[in-house]
Amino acid sequence: MNHLSDLSLTHIQPLSDTAPVVIGGIGGSGTRVVAQLLQCCDLNMGTDLNESLDDLSFTALFKRQALWPLAQHLPDLQEALEVYLSCRGCPPEEAVDPAHHSARALNLINKLAAETTWTDSGTLEERGHKLATMDPPPLAWGWKEPNTHIFLPYLLQALPNMKYVHVVRNGLEMAFSSNLNQLKLWGPSLLGRPVAEESPESAFAYWCAVNKRVLSLAASSTGRILILRFEELQQNPEAVVTDLLGRLGLSISDARYTTWVSGLNVDRRVRSRLPAFPLAIDDGQAEVLGRLGYNP
Repeated sequence: MNHLSDLSLTHIQPLSDTAPVVIGGIGGSGTRVVAQLLQCCDLNMGTDLNESLDDLSFTALFKRQALWPLAQHLPDLQEALEVYLSCRGCPPEEAVDPAHHSARALNLINKLAAETTWTDSGTLEERGHKLATMDPPPLAWGWKEPNTHIFLPYLLQALPNMKYVHVVRNGLEMAFSSNLNQLKLWGPSLLGRPVAEESPESAFAYWCAVNKRVLSLAASSTGRILILRFEELQQNPEAVVTDLLGRLGLSISDARYTTWVSGLNVDRRVRSRLPAFPLAIDDGQAEVLGRLGYNP
């Protein structure tokens, strides 16, 4: 299936009017820094988090090749989203019995255990316990999980008030990242071909495919997809944060901003390796780089 052929899931009926703020991107792009920022704005990012602030409940339910292609697995996507929303305290239905939710969540997690494509996130007992428990309804909430961008065509329709922050880092640097988890899992699907080797060329091709897809979605989802260049955040954090929070309707105190920005460090470890590994860039890849403000 062509990696752009899943972008027109416009026939999906909205599932909930809840308004989460969601963070995604290719692993290593800087999504954790943005999640830390939103936590400083009192956004509830969940309780089932790892050190990178990934929501492992979302990971367990959605980081599954069994859900691809999206258009062919809409009932499964809806089931996963309904369980996830309920466990976060935002059930699609006004009144959800906790016992019913618990039974449904445990039934789903047991079903996932039988999937050969399920990506383990801790133990089944850990995920089952968290998913079976309903959090109190949050005032403002969201989640951070890099793989979220894979499911954007569905999520944008099912959650019409959701806003998505896509964190992007220069693909010419990301090509040499050691974080190749997404390339291994989603590379064949988005590239439409086997990924024979974990090479900088394959990583860069995946970066281009992901961001071309997100740019296409952003063009048809005015104001709901915010693309944040990590380099800009590093170079001019005050201006970028002011713009981002204004678009999201959030605010941060001066004290919290000072604490957050003190941890924002420029990482040049990858950049220093670039000259030794030149990449061949075709016209389509150069276009994606240019649209995101990077020089080929």
